[in-house]
Amino acid sequence: MKGGSESEKPKQEGDGKEGVDTVATRVESLTINEDVKENEPEDDEGLPIYLYERLKTTAADPVTEIDVTRRETYLSSTEFKEKFGMTKEAFSKLPKWKQNRLKIALQLF
Repeated sequence: MKGGSESEKPKQEGDGKEGVDTVATRVESLTINEDVKENEPEDDEGLPIYLYERLKTTAADPVTEIDVTRRETYLSSTEFKEKFGMTKEAFSKLPKWKQNRLKIALQLF
């Protein structure tokens, strides 16, 4: 009978490890689902994307809980290119004063 008991122990240890993996998988799944629940598309930086009309300083229904000094980062890449005439990467390489002038012209500053 000792042989039977010993063979059961490794199975229990193995089951314990699988349980840990399952818990980790559940936590990952919950984390992913929480992000999805926000119902906001995200850009390359992982920031939520909002429409230009809601990001403008004069917006009737402005977005809350954003970094107002970086409103442009919440635009989709497509809308950013339409409004600024360049990619987000090209914009980030401009001197700060030029970035601010463009943002002021687009009511994002």
